[in-house]
Amino acid sequence: MIPSRALESADTELDGLPEDVDVRVIALVDTWYDAWTQTGVNSVPSRAILNAERLIRWRDEISVYEYLPVRNDFLVRIDAPSIVAATGENFQGSTPREIDLKYGTCLMAALLKTMYEKRPTFHYVNVAGNHAKHRHWLRVLLPAQTMDQFGDPIYQVLGARFPYEPMHYI
Repeated sequence: MIPSRALESADTELDGLPEDVDVRVIALVDTWYDAWTQTGVNSVPSRAILNAERLIRWRDEISVYEYLPVRNDFLVRIDAPSIVAATGENFQGSTPREIDLKYGTCLMAALLKTMYEKRPTFHYVNVAGNHAKHRHWLRVLLPAQTMDQFGDPIYQVLGARFPYEPMHYI
C-alpha cells in the first residue's frame, strides 16, 4: 500500500513492490534476482549477466546511472527513451542532482542507498508536470556492476520508471 502522505511528497520509498503493479515490473525485478543468484548472493549482478539482450523487454524504460567515486556522484550514462518522451528532456551526460533540483525529487539519495545496500529499491514518485498536471510513477532501482579496462569494478544502478497510480492508500 502507498501511504496517503506519499501523494504530497515527491519521493516515497516503499518496502517492496506494490501488489497491484504491472507484470512487466515484476518480470524486471525477477530478472534482476535471477541474475543475482547467478552472480552469488554476496555481490551485485554483473552487466555481463544483466546485458542488453536479457533486458531488451525494458530497453525503453531503463536508465543507466554510473557511480563516480572521486566525486561521490553519478553520471546519467543512458536516459530511458520513455522518460525523455514523458519529460521532453534528456539528462544523458548530466548528474542526477540536476534532476533532483529541477523536479524536487530525491533520486541521488535513492541511487546511493541502492548502491550501498546492494539490493533493489522501489519508490513512489509524484512529480508536478506542465499545467499543474501530476505524474505518478513507480521507480525501480537495481544495482549492477561492470569492469573497466584494468579489471576494477564500476558500479551502476539501472533505473526504470513506470506509470503507476496506486489502487490502495492508508
